[in-house]
Amino acid sequence: MTDRPDPPLQTLGDPPQHVRAHEELTAAEVAAQLTAPSAAALLENLGITGQDHAELSALIPRAVEDREILAAITRTANLLLSAAGLEAPTGELDALQKEHNTLQQRLAPGEGLIAILALAAGTSTVQAWHHERGLSSAQSWEVLADLGQQMRVHRRSSGRLGLHQVGWMELNWRGRLVSLGRLQFDLHRVERGTPQERWMIGTHIPATGPLDPAAVEESFDRATAYFTARYADLVREHPAGAPPFGHEFHCHSWLVNPLLPEALGADSNLGGFAARWELVSHAQADDDAAFFVFGVRPPYDPAALPRTTRLERLVGERLADGRGWQVGLGRLTR
Repeated sequence: MTDRPDPPLQTLGDPPQHVRAHEELTAAEVAAQLTAPSAAALLENLGITGQDHAELSALIPRAVEDREILAAITRTANLLLSAAGLEAPTGELDALQKEHNTLQQRLAPGEGLIAILALAAGTSTVQAWHHERGLSSAQSWEVLADLGQQMRVHRRSSGRLGLHQVGWMELNWRGRLVSLGRLQFDLHRVERGTPQERWMIGTHIPATGPLDPAAVEESFDRATAYFTARYADLVREHPAGAPPFGHEFHCHSWLVNPLLPEALGADSNLGGFAARWELVSHAQADDDAAFFVFGVRPPYDPAALPRTTRLERLVGERLADGRGWQVGLGRLTR
């Protein structure tokens, strides 16, 4: 989806453990990619639509004309291209956010624009990893289109173009995330340093519509089928005594809370989803609930939050009276 050849890539391991780029992109190559005739289609493939697409497209010429901003985009794109796979590093983009957000004020207020443009310029390594692990080109773009979804979430909470979830998108570009129907799934290690250390499938709920029980069940079925077939090496490496790989799931979310089935009913979409999980641990996370239910970030007045739906009343009243809301870590074996 670009007008320049992708950097040469190397796949390491059999079965593959990660993919890396042999060469770095130059600033001129990144500028050419972001301003090429194909750039509009690239943004659309990344799920960037509507007002976000229009505003970002208008900012790109200014971004690539600013030597310092272009250098930051290029360095970040090369970080993303450096590796995708099971052992690819994460956390690098979060460390750059303060510097990036200071730079981007030359373009527009807010946060995340340099990361967005670097993500757009740095897709080839993660797509090669997706191919190695059995995703089609269409499925790969579906995974990466979460960028546009996260930008829409950002606009709903801030009213402007940008991206809060930079670290989340880096996890995606490292190849550790897959979209399978209604849910998303990631791979991460648990119980490190113990005889039970193993790869776990994490479960994520994108804000794309209702949590229909049949759609949720289908996603879990697809996840088991995909991970056991395409990560058979992790099945073989799984420690004795642990639930079989591909059949054990974690979910760390404000939705893993026993108050939801109690208040909304286990037959409701949200209550039924919460009731699936065995609660392993919990922690106070009022701001998570405020963001996911009401679309607000601190500072906010809990007393002023709407009380239109049963969910809003349940969460809003707890935030207002000081009881707050807890996120849970849930475990599901199926």
